[in-house]
Amino acid sequence: MPVAIIGAGGFGREVHDVIEAVNDAGGQDGQLFEPVGFLDDGPADETLIAERGLRLWGGVEKLDQLAVDVQYIIAIGSGEVRRKIDTWARSAGRLSPVLVHPAATLGKHLVSLGPGVVICAGAAVTTNVRLGRHVHLNLGVTVGHDAVLQDYVTVNPNASISGSVLLEQSVNLGTCSCVIQGKRVGARTTVGAGAVVARDLPSDVTAVGIPAKPLNGSGAA
Repeated sequence: MPVAIIGAGGFGREVHDVIEAVNDAGGQDGQLFEPVGFLDDGPADETLIAERGLRLWGGVEKLDQLAVDVQYIIAIGSGEVRRKIDTWARSAGRLSPVLVHPAATLGKHLVSLGPGVVICAGAAVTTNVRLGRHVHLNLGVTVGHDAVLQDYVTVNPNASISGSVLLEQSVNLGTCSCVIQGKRVGARTTVGAGAVVARDLPSDVTAVGIPAKPLNGSGAA
């Protein structure tokens, strides 16, 4: 399956590592991935890309110039940026595969993964969990029973999501943060590194601390 990686920074290279690990393990759902290179609107270290035997094709719009069967993975941290790119690429008829590192653990019962989901090594997803389009679960993330992560959610390394949690569209959970069972985090909210979400959070805020509280206008918690 030919696939282009959109985003040529550090996480883009990590996504390529996941692709290589999947292929080394014999593929995913009977298919091997064929990475065709990177696309990025910003500056990228082409030396690091070349070391992987790949090329930087140019900006995201270059996806239009690749073969029609080339699918895309978006390796960009911002959920809202992923949403915009995904909306454009879908309108052109492109598809996105699911990408799960062989060292991740997925429950056997009612785990739903949307197109473009990336699950990195050491992540664990239990049972009755739903991940929307282009959700990122980074290294060591845990997702408990009956959790729902809507489209374009980003979960950074070693964050923990307890059971029956709802993360709305484009939420960003910081490294080593934690969401307590049954809590809701509103759309486009960022939870800082190490924060503990012990009560529901509204949309469009940045929350930090233990317990996590939205920053006020002065930038203090």
